[in-house]
Amino acid sequence: MKAIELKAKWDPKPNFKLGPKDIEGKLTYLGSQVWRNPSINVVEKQKPTIKANEVLIKVKRCGNLENYFSRP
Repeated sequence: MKAIELKAKWDPKPNFKLGPKDIEGKLTYLGSQVWRNPSINVVEKQKPTIKANEVLIKVKRCGNLENYFSRP
């Protein structure tokens, strides 16, 4: 299946104070303060196995400020 993949470098700004979740798992509520050089690509992925408490959403179109991806 096609998927949109977002990649970026973890590089917190010097004046940003990292919280415990930031340090442990590279998760943050202020992505603009810690992620650098983002890139968005359309990639092929295997269809995931869905667990009982999960859903898989089929998306026809997706857009952002720099790119627009459309599937006919």
